[in-house]
Amino acid sequence: MLKPEKRQELETFIKEIQEDYSIPGLSVALAQDGEVLYAAGFGWADREAELPAGPDTIYGFASVTKSFTALAIMILEQEGKLSTGDPVTAYLPEFQYGADSHGRCATIHHFLTHSAGLPPTAALRYAMVRSIEDDVSADQLRAKDKWSEWVDRDPIDSYEELMQFLTECDAPKLGPCGAQFSYSNDAYALLGAIVERVSGLSFEDFVGQRILAPLAMNRSLFDPAELPHRDNVTQLYVKNDDGETIPAPLWNAAPAMVGAGFLKSTVLDMIRYGQVYAGQRQDILSRIGVAQMTAPYLPCGRDTYYGYGLMIHPDYHGLKVVEHGGSLKGIASYIAVIPEKGLTAAVVANLVDVPASRIWLAALNAALDLPLAEPLTREPEYEATMEDVQRWVGVYRSNEGTEVTITVEEGTPHIEAKGEKQPLRPSGPDTAAMIYRGAEMGISFVSDGTGAVSAVFYGYRLVPRQS
Repeated sequence: MLKPEKRQELETFIKEIQEDYSIPGLSVALAQDGEVLYAAGFGWADREAELPAGPDTIYGFASVTKSFTALAIMILEQEGKLSTGDPVTAYLPEFQYGADSHGRCATIHHFLTHSAGLPPTAALRYAMVRSIEDDVSADQLRAKDKWSEWVDRDPIDSYEELMQFLTECDAPKLGPCGAQFSYSNDAYALLGAIVERVSGLSFEDFVGQRILAPLAMNRSLFDPAELPHRDNVTQLYVKNDDGETIPAPLWNAAPAMVGAGFLKSTVLDMIRYGQVYAGQRQDILSRIGVAQMTAPYLPCGRDTYYGYGLMIHPDYHGLKVVEHGGSLKGIASYIAVIPEKGLTAAVVANLVDVPASRIWLAALNAALDLPLAEPLTREPEYEATMEDVQRWVGVYRSNEGTEVTITVEEGTPHIEAKGEKQPLRPSGPDTAAMIYRGAEMGISFVSDGTGAVSAVFYGYRLVPRQS
């Protein structure tokens, strides 16, 4: 168990974040070698029904699902049914990106590491549109310029329709396969398709039979239609245009992209899951397979790399940290593991755009006897020249809908994104730090062959420059 003073300090830390961000409810768990050191809920799983949040409350976990998708692929490789070095087209012959057949070079490894050269696209929105149209949060989306563009297109309801969408997509590819990291929901959706075609089971059934059931993750599921038959399920919340936190009860669903982010679970179930990456469940995946999943393949931030469905920090006070988060409407989630210590932390809230990452790290820091606010990475100090920062100035936009504007005002670079503007702190000739959800976050600028900046790396995506 946590020392009483550490427990009190952690709970004070969590409650301050909950109050600052008006989070209706969240749950946290911390374990070592499978033994729960701390588990608690804060606030309401359902504020209106006065249902308290707890460790057994079912929430959405969004993109934490990607690690399950990667694990499913690794189980199939362990059984000799595929190889991560195989071309994607060996299992999905319909797949290509754009009219020039880009993507034929892509291997399963490239999909797992978000390095197939696929740009961020709006496919996830098209795949979710049926579950969005009648939601109260759709009013906010309708107010945005992009709404009319993507609701006029037919929804994406199948893997085949997703692949057709990618064939027809005209957003420029990012580069050769394997050259660089850029987060791709589309790639992970299609990894789910590979699991189905190789195993002969639906993606949900394969994960249920091969991962959830053996780990006794009995409160974990995919189908939102099952939720009314479960007890202790969270309400979902959004912020309206007046900044009020209101219920938005319809769950996002995307049958064509379930492997990218649609698992529902609890923090205690996630603690059981974390034992896989601590090497304690070799009945699920061998130590060699776990090592393959948690290897640092491609840089995706300061001292941060991507493995297979997991982000890797090789040296946090001499320890490896393996983690992944998720965000969707009514969801802010994280799971993190320190394999050498057998430590696992899980946190999830029922409101998006809140700093779940600060909470899981605080929980691990409490176990490691470090200051709770100790950051995972630090952007260095750097004296930028005006030539440095002027190169960054421009508007960057992706097909996914992200828009970033960089300006220089009175000699200081500024970033405007998600409706907020703030100064940037240069941390290198092509890197800078901004404040995101109460902590520093690094961004970087990517140059083309002439030295001109062609994209910004923001939110783990390469966002191309438009002007």
